[in-house]
Amino acid sequence: MNLLKSNNFRFLIFANAFAFLGWIIRNLLVNWYILEETNSTIFVGLYAAVPSFIMFFCGPLGGQLADKYQRKSIFLITRISACIIFFFLAFSIQIEFYVMYIMAFCLILIGIQESIEAPAERTLLVDIVGLRYITLGNSITEFINSFLSSVGPILIAILFLSVDIVKLFWSLPLVYVISLCFVVLLFVNFKNPPFEQDEIAEVKNKSLKDGLRYAFNDINIRVLLILSATVFFWGVSQPLIPKIARDVLQIGESGYGILVASEGIGWMIGCIFLALFPNLFRNSRAIVISITLYSLSMILFVISNNLLISIISLVIGGVFHVIWWTVIIILLQNLADNFYRGRVLGLFFTFVQLTGLGFLIGGWSGEIFGILNTIILSSVFLIMIHLFIFFISRKFRLLSI
Repeated sequence: MNLLKSNNFRFLIFANAFAFLGWIIRNLLVNWYILEETNSTIFVGLYAAVPSFIMFFCGPLGGQLADKYQRKSIFLITRISACIIFFFLAFSIQIEFYVMYIMAFCLILIGIQESIEAPAERTLLVDIVGLRYITLGNSITEFINSFLSSVGPILIAILFLSVDIVKLFWSLPLVYVISLCFVVLLFVNFKNPPFEQDEIAEVKNKSLKDGLRYAFNDINIRVLLILSATVFFWGVSQPLIPKIARDVLQIGESGYGILVASEGIGWMIGCIFLALFPNLFRNSRAIVISITLYSLSMILFVISNNLLISIISLVIGGVFHVIWWTVIIILLQNLADNFYRGRVLGLFFTFVQLTGLGFLIGGWSGEIFGILNTIILSSVFLIMIHLFIFFISRKFRLLSI
Protein backbone atom coordinates (compact mmCIF):
# COMPACT_ATOMS: atom_id res chain seq x y z
CA MET A 1 0.00 0.00 0.00
CA ASN A 2 1.39 3.38 -1.05
CA LEU A 3 0.06 5.75 1.58
CA LEU A 4 0.98 8.83 -0.43
CA LYS A 5 -1.44 7.71 -3.15
CA SER A 6 -4.31 7.69 -0.67
CA ASN A 7 -6.31 10.92 -0.93
CA ASN A 8 -7.61 10.56 2.62
CA PHE A 9 -4.11 10.15 4.03
CA ARG A 10 -2.84 13.15 2.07
CA PHE A 11 -5.74 15.29 3.28
CA LEU A 12 -5.08 14.23 6.88
CA ILE A 13 -1.32 14.83 6.89
CA PHE A 14 -1.62 18.25 5.24
CA ALA A 15 -4.42 19.27 7.61
CA ASN A 16 -2.26 18.25 10.55
CA ALA A 17 0.90 19.75 9.08
CA PHE A 18 -0.54 23.25 8.83
CA ALA A 19 -2.12 22.94 12.27
CA PHE A 20 1.23 21.86 13.70
CA LEU A 21 2.85 24.79 11.93
CA GLY A 22 0.28 26.99 13.66
CA TRP A 23 1.17 25.41 17.00
CA ILE A 24 4.87 26.18 16.45
CA ILE A 25 4.16 29.77 15.37
CA ARG A 26 1.77 30.27 18.29
CA ASN A 27 4.35 29.15 20.84
CA LEU A 28 7.07 31.28 19.27
CA LEU A 29 4.97 34.45 19.04
CA VAL A 30 3.27 34.10 22.43
CA ASN A 31 6.53 33.28 24.24
CA TRP A 32 8.37 36.24 22.75
CA TYR A 33 5.42 38.63 23.19
CA ILE A 34 5.05 37.72 26.87
CA LEU A 35 8.79 37.96 27.49
CA GLU A 36 8.93 41.43 25.94
CA GLU A 37 5.86 42.62 27.86
CA THR A 38 6.82 41.22 31.27
CA ASN A 39 10.56 40.41 31.08
CA SER A 40 9.75 37.34 33.17
CA THR A 41 10.27 33.66 32.34
CA ILE A 42 7.66 32.90 35.01
CA PHE A 43 4.98 34.62 32.93
CA VAL A 44 6.30 32.98 29.76
CA GLY A 45 5.91 29.59 31.43
CA LEU A 46 2.51 30.50 32.87
CA TYR A 47 0.97 31.50 29.54
CA ALA A 48 2.58 28.55 27.74
CA ALA A 49 1.08 26.25 30.37
CA VAL A 50 -2.54 27.38 30.04
CA PRO A 51 -3.61 25.08 27.13
CA SER A 52 -1.80 22.14 28.71
CA PHE A 53 -3.53 22.57 32.06
CA ILE A 54 -6.91 22.61 30.33
CA MET A 55 -6.04 19.56 28.21
CA PHE A 56 -4.92 17.67 31.30
CA PHE A 57 -8.48 17.73 32.64
CA CYS A 58 -10.35 17.51 29.32
CA GLY A 59 -8.17 14.87 27.60
CA PRO A 60 -10.07 11.79 28.88
CA LEU A 61 -13.34 13.34 27.71
CA GLY A 62 -11.83 13.86 24.26
CA GLY A 63 -10.85 10.20 24.14
CA GLN A 64 -14.36 9.13 25.11
CA LEU A 65 -15.88 11.31 22.38
CA ALA A 66 -13.47 9.82 19.82
CA ASP A 67 -14.76 6.33 20.68
CA LYS A 68 -18.43 7.29 20.69
CA TYR A 69 -18.89 9.60 17.70
CA GLN A 70 -17.64 10.01 14.14
CA ARG A 71 -14.02 11.06 14.38
CA LYS A 72 -14.07 13.00 11.14
CA SER A 73 -16.98 15.10 12.43
CA ILE A 74 -15.13 15.88 15.66
CA PHE A 75 -12.05 16.75 13.60
CA LEU A 76 -14.01 19.20 11.43
CA ILE A 77 -15.82 20.94 14.29
CA THR A 78 -12.70 21.43 16.39
CA ARG A 79 -10.65 22.77 13.47
CA ILE A 80 -13.37 25.33 12.66
CA SER A 81 -13.26 26.36 16.32
CA ALA A 82 -9.49 26.89 16.13
CA CYS A 83 -9.87 29.24 13.16
CA ILE A 84 -12.39 31.36 15.06
CA ILE A 85 -10.29 31.48 18.24
CA PHE A 86 -7.10 32.59 16.49
CA PHE A 87 -8.91 35.24 14.47
CA PHE A 88 -10.30 36.64 17.73
CA LEU A 89 -6.82 36.58 19.31
CA ALA A 90 -5.14 38.34 16.37
CA PHE A 91 -7.90 40.96 16.23
CA SER A 92 -7.68 41.75 19.97
CA ILE A 93 -3.89 42.17 19.72
CA GLN A 94 -4.27 44.38 16.65
CA ILE A 95 -6.64 46.78 18.42
CA GLU A 96 -4.78 46.44 21.77
CA PHE A 97 -7.93 45.41 23.62
CA TYR A 98 -7.08 43.87 27.02
CA VAL A 99 -4.43 41.80 25.26
CA MET A 100 -3.06 39.86 28.24
CA TYR A 101 -6.54 38.85 29.41
CA ILE A 102 -7.82 38.01 25.93
CA MET A 103 -4.69 35.97 25.23
CA ALA A 104 -5.21 33.95 28.42
CA PHE A 105 -8.88 33.40 27.53
CA CYS A 106 -8.02 32.27 24.00
CA LEU A 107 -5.38 29.87 25.30
CA ILE A 108 -8.02 28.32 27.59
CA LEU A 109 -10.31 27.80 24.58
CA ILE A 110 -7.42 26.33 22.59
CA GLY A 111 -6.80 23.87 25.41
CA ILE A 112 -10.41 22.68 25.21
CA GLN A 113 -10.29 22.49 21.41
CA GLU A 114 -7.04 20.51 21.31
CA SER A 115 -8.11 18.09 24.05
CA ILE A 116 -11.15 17.09 21.99
CA GLU A 117 -9.38 17.08 18.62
CA ALA A 118 -6.14 15.20 19.39
CA PRO A 119 -7.57 11.73 20.28
CA ALA A 120 -9.97 11.87 17.32
CA GLU A 121 -7.18 12.82 14.92
CA ARG A 122 -4.76 10.08 16.04
CA THR A 123 -7.52 7.45 16.02
CA LEU A 124 -8.65 8.64 12.60
CA LEU A 125 -5.11 7.98 11.35
CA VAL A 126 -5.49 4.32 12.37
CA ASP A 127 -8.86 4.15 10.59
CA ILE A 128 -7.29 5.46 7.38
CA VAL A 129 -4.00 3.50 7.20
CA GLY A 130 -4.69 0.46 9.41
CA LEU A 131 -2.42 -1.02 12.06
CA ARG A 132 -0.20 -2.69 9.43
CA TYR A 133 0.99 0.68 8.12
CA ILE A 134 0.70 2.70 11.31
CA THR A 135 4.48 3.11 11.78
CA LEU A 136 4.89 4.43 8.24
CA GLY A 137 1.79 6.60 8.62
CA ASN A 138 3.05 8.16 11.85
CA SER A 139 6.53 8.63 10.39
CA ILE A 140 5.27 10.44 7.30
CA THR A 141 2.95 12.58 9.40
CA GLU A 142 5.69 13.59 11.82
CA PHE A 143 8.16 14.16 8.97
CA ILE A 144 5.89 16.68 7.27
CA ASN A 145 5.11 18.28 10.62
CA SER A 146 8.82 18.55 11.30
CA PHE A 147 9.57 20.04 7.90
CA LEU A 148 7.01 22.79 8.41
CA SER A 149 8.08 23.31 12.02
CA SER A 150 11.58 23.96 10.68
CA VAL A 151 10.48 26.28 7.91
CA GLY A 152 7.96 28.14 10.07
CA PRO A 153 10.35 29.50 12.72
CA ILE A 154 12.92 30.43 10.07
CA LEU A 155 10.25 32.35 8.16
CA ILE A 156 9.08 34.05 11.36
CA ALA A 157 12.71 34.85 12.23
CA ILE A 158 13.11 36.58 8.86
CA LEU A 159 9.81 38.42 9.24
CA PHE A 160 10.82 39.56 12.73
CA LEU A 161 13.44 41.73 11.03
CA SER A 162 10.89 43.77 9.09
CA VAL A 163 7.37 43.04 10.38
CA ASP A 164 5.94 44.02 13.75
CA ILE A 165 5.07 41.06 15.98
CA VAL A 166 1.47 42.29 16.27
CA LYS A 167 0.96 41.79 12.53
CA LEU A 168 2.62 38.39 12.66
CA PHE A 169 -0.20 37.11 14.88
CA TRP A 170 -2.44 37.21 11.79
CA SER A 171 -0.41 34.29 10.43
CA LEU A 172 -2.17 32.05 12.97
CA PRO A 173 -5.72 32.26 11.57
CA LEU A 174 -4.23 32.09 8.07
CA VAL A 175 -2.48 28.74 8.55
CA TYR A 176 -5.50 27.29 10.37
CA VAL A 177 -7.82 28.28 7.52
CA ILE A 178 -5.49 26.46 5.10
CA SER A 179 -5.59 23.46 7.43
CA LEU A 180 -9.38 23.64 7.56
CA CYS A 181 -9.57 23.35 3.76
CA PHE A 182 -7.88 19.95 3.93
CA VAL A 183 -10.11 18.87 6.83
CA VAL A 184 -13.20 19.67 4.75
CA LEU A 185 -11.82 17.60 1.85
CA LEU A 186 -11.19 14.70 4.24
CA PHE A 187 -14.67 15.01 5.75
CA VAL A 188 -16.30 14.82 2.31
CA ASN A 189 -14.08 12.06 0.89
CA PHE A 190 -13.53 9.67 3.82
CA LYS A 191 -16.06 6.92 4.43
CA ASN A 192 -16.19 5.45 7.90
CA PRO A 193 -15.04 1.80 8.11
CA PRO A 194 -18.04 -0.57 7.84
CA PHE A 195 -17.40 -2.01 11.31
CA GLU A 196 -17.28 1.37 13.02
CA GLN A 197 -21.02 1.85 13.55
CA ASP A 198 -21.39 -1.51 15.34
CA GLU A 199 -18.45 -0.72 17.54
CA ILE A 200 -19.77 2.74 18.34
CA ALA A 201 -23.08 1.22 19.46
CA GLU A 202 -21.25 -1.06 21.89
CA VAL A 203 -18.74 1.54 23.08
CA LYS A 204 -21.49 4.03 23.91
CA ASN A 205 -22.50 1.72 26.75
CA LYS A 206 -19.03 1.96 28.27
CA SER A 207 -18.18 4.75 30.69
CA LEU A 208 -15.09 6.88 31.06
CA LYS A 209 -14.28 4.83 34.15
CA ASP A 210 -14.25 1.64 32.04
CA GLY A 211 -11.67 3.21 29.74
CA LEU A 212 -9.47 4.21 32.67
CA ARG A 213 -9.71 0.72 34.15
CA TYR A 214 -8.80 -0.88 30.82
CA ALA A 215 -5.75 1.34 30.32
CA PHE A 216 -4.30 0.87 33.78
CA ASN A 217 -4.95 -2.88 33.96
CA ASP A 218 -2.60 -3.42 31.02
CA ILE A 219 0.96 -3.19 32.36
CA ASN A 220 2.59 -1.97 29.15
CA ILE A 221 -0.09 0.62 28.44
CA ARG A 222 0.18 1.83 32.02
CA VAL A 223 3.97 2.15 31.79
CA LEU A 224 3.80 3.95 28.44
CA LEU A 225 1.32 6.45 29.86
CA ILE A 226 3.56 7.06 32.87
CA LEU A 227 6.56 7.62 30.61
CA SER A 228 4.55 9.98 28.42
CA ALA A 229 4.07 12.15 31.51
CA THR A 230 7.83 12.74 31.63
CA VAL A 231 7.36 15.16 28.74
CA PHE A 232 7.01 17.46 31.75
CA PHE A 233 10.81 17.71 31.73
CA TRP A 234 10.80 18.75 28.06
CA GLY A 235 8.38 21.49 29.07
CA VAL A 236 10.78 22.70 31.76
CA SER A 237 13.32 23.78 29.14
CA GLN A 238 10.94 25.52 26.71
CA PRO A 239 10.30 28.87 28.49
CA LEU A 240 14.05 29.16 29.06
CA ILE A 241 15.05 28.97 25.38
CA PRO A 242 13.96 32.55 24.50
CA LYS A 243 15.87 33.75 27.59
CA ILE A 244 18.98 31.84 26.43
CA ALA A 245 18.61 33.33 22.93
CA ARG A 246 18.30 36.88 24.23
CA ASP A 247 20.62 36.98 27.26
CA VAL A 248 23.15 34.15 26.82
CA LEU A 249 23.67 33.79 23.08
CA GLN A 250 22.54 37.40 22.48
CA ILE A 251 20.92 36.61 19.12
CA GLY A 252 17.53 38.29 19.65
CA GLU A 253 14.13 37.22 18.39
CA SER A 254 15.38 36.13 14.97
CA GLY A 255 18.01 33.93 16.60
CA TYR A 256 15.31 32.47 18.84
CA GLY A 257 13.42 31.47 15.71
CA ILE A 258 16.55 29.76 14.38
CA LEU A 259 16.92 27.77 17.62
CA VAL A 260 13.31 26.59 17.42
CA ALA A 261 13.82 25.67 13.75
CA SER A 262 16.94 23.66 14.66
CA GLU A 263 14.90 21.37 16.86
CA GLY A 264 12.39 21.04 14.02
CA ILE A 265 15.15 19.98 11.63
CA GLY A 266 16.11 17.30 14.15
CA TRP A 267 12.51 16.08 14.25
CA MET A 268 12.55 15.81 10.47
CA ILE A 269 15.74 13.73 10.48
CA GLY A 270 14.33 11.52 13.23
CA CYS A 271 11.21 10.85 11.17
CA ILE A 272 13.38 9.74 8.24
CA PHE A 273 15.07 7.20 10.52
CA LEU A 274 11.66 5.99 11.72
CA ALA A 275 10.43 5.49 8.15
CA LEU A 276 13.61 3.77 6.92
CA PHE A 277 14.10 1.46 9.91
CA PRO A 278 10.60 0.91 11.39
CA ASN A 279 11.39 -2.47 12.98
CA LEU A 280 14.37 -0.99 14.80
CA PHE A 281 12.20 1.35 16.88
CA ARG A 282 9.06 -0.68 17.70
CA ASN A 283 10.24 -1.64 21.18
CA SER A 284 10.87 -0.29 24.67
CA ARG A 285 14.65 -0.07 24.21
CA ALA A 286 14.19 2.59 21.54
CA ILE A 287 12.25 4.72 24.05
CA VAL A 288 14.94 4.55 26.73
CA ILE A 289 17.91 5.04 24.40
CA SER A 290 16.34 7.96 22.53
CA ILE A 291 15.31 9.84 25.68
CA THR A 292 18.80 9.37 27.14
CA LEU A 293 20.46 10.83 24.06
CA TYR A 294 17.92 13.67 23.98
CA SER A 295 18.69 14.55 27.60
CA LEU A 296 22.44 14.57 27.00
CA SER A 297 21.97 16.88 24.01
CA MET A 298 20.00 19.33 26.18
CA ILE A 299 22.81 19.36 28.74
CA LEU A 300 25.25 20.17 25.93
CA PHE A 301 22.92 22.93 24.73
CA VAL A 302 22.68 24.70 28.08
CA ILE A 303 26.39 24.54 28.95
CA SER A 304 27.42 25.98 25.58
CA ASN A 305 27.79 29.67 24.83
CA ASN A 306 28.51 28.98 21.16
CA LEU A 307 25.66 29.41 18.67
CA LEU A 308 26.82 26.62 16.35
CA ILE A 309 27.12 24.09 19.18
CA SER A 310 23.72 25.18 20.48
CA ILE A 311 22.14 24.61 17.07
CA ILE A 312 23.80 21.19 16.64
CA SER A 313 22.73 20.06 20.11
CA LEU A 314 19.12 21.09 19.43
CA VAL A 315 19.15 19.24 16.10
CA ILE A 316 20.41 16.09 17.86
CA GLY A 317 17.84 16.56 20.61
CA GLY A 318 15.09 16.93 18.04
CA VAL A 319 16.09 13.66 16.34
CA PHE A 320 15.79 11.59 19.49
CA HIS A 321 12.85 13.41 21.03
CA VAL A 322 10.63 12.78 17.99
CA ILE A 323 11.68 9.11 18.02
CA TRP A 324 10.72 8.88 21.71
CA TRP A 325 7.38 10.60 21.09
CA THR A 326 6.45 8.63 17.97
CA VAL A 327 7.43 5.22 19.33
CA ILE A 328 5.23 5.70 22.40
CA ILE A 329 2.27 6.64 20.17
CA ILE A 330 2.88 3.67 17.84
CA LEU A 331 3.05 1.22 20.74
CA LEU A 332 -0.15 2.59 22.29
CA GLN A 333 -1.98 2.47 18.95
CA ASN A 334 -0.98 -1.19 18.53
CA LEU A 335 -1.53 -2.35 22.10
CA ALA A 336 -4.96 -0.77 22.60
CA ASP A 337 -8.08 -2.65 21.53
CA ASN A 338 -10.14 -0.80 18.92
CA PHE A 339 -13.00 -0.42 21.41
CA TYR A 340 -10.73 1.58 23.72
CA ARG A 341 -8.15 3.09 21.36
CA GLY A 342 -9.68 6.57 21.51
CA ARG A 343 -9.75 6.51 25.30
CA VAL A 344 -6.15 5.29 25.55
CA LEU A 345 -4.94 8.01 23.19
CA GLY A 346 -7.07 10.49 25.11
CA LEU A 347 -5.23 9.47 28.28
CA PHE A 348 -1.92 9.82 26.43
CA PHE A 349 -2.74 13.38 25.42
CA THR A 350 -3.88 14.00 29.00
CA PHE A 351 -0.57 12.85 30.48
CA VAL A 352 1.56 14.78 28.00
CA GLN A 353 -0.20 17.95 29.11
CA LEU A 354 2.05 17.89 32.13
CA THR A 355 4.20 19.94 29.76
CA GLY A 356 2.10 22.81 31.07
CA LEU A 357 3.32 22.23 34.59
CA GLY A 358 6.81 21.91 33.12
CA PHE A 359 6.47 25.32 31.46
CA LEU A 360 5.43 26.85 34.76
CA ILE A 361 8.08 25.11 36.89
CA GLY A 362 10.76 25.79 34.28
CA GLY A 363 10.00 29.50 34.16
CA TRP A 364 9.98 29.76 37.95
CA SER A 365 13.06 27.59 38.48
CA GLY A 366 14.99 29.44 35.77
CA GLU A 367 14.65 32.69 37.71
CA ILE A 368 15.20 31.19 41.17
CA PHE A 369 17.90 28.55 40.59
CA GLY A 370 19.25 29.62 37.21
CA ILE A 371 18.83 28.30 33.68
CA LEU A 372 21.89 26.03 33.80
CA ASN A 373 20.87 24.19 36.97
CA THR A 374 17.26 23.86 35.88
CA ILE A 375 17.92 22.22 32.51
CA ILE A 376 20.72 19.95 33.76
CA LEU A 377 18.63 18.71 36.70
CA SER A 378 15.53 18.09 34.57
CA SER A 379 17.62 16.16 32.01
CA VAL A 380 19.16 13.94 34.69
CA PHE A 381 15.73 13.17 36.18
CA LEU A 382 14.44 12.27 32.72
CA ILE A 383 17.18 9.68 32.24
CA MET A 384 16.83 8.24 35.74
CA ILE A 385 13.05 7.72 35.51
CA HIS A 386 13.27 5.85 32.20
CA LEU A 387 16.16 3.64 33.33
CA PHE A 388 14.42 2.85 36.63
CA ILE A 389 11.19 1.72 34.96
CA PHE A 390 13.06 -0.19 32.25
CA PHE A 391 14.98 -2.27 34.79
CA ILE A 392 12.16 -2.93 37.29
CA SER A 393 9.51 -3.97 34.73
CA ARG A 394 10.43 -7.15 32.88
CA LYS A 395 7.28 -7.05 30.76
CA PHE A 396 8.04 -3.53 29.58
CA ARG A 397 11.68 -4.44 29.00
CA LEU A 398 10.57 -7.22 26.62
CA LEU A 399 7.95 -5.07 24.87
CA SER A 400 8.31 -5.30 21.09
CA ILE A 401 5.73 -5.33 18.29
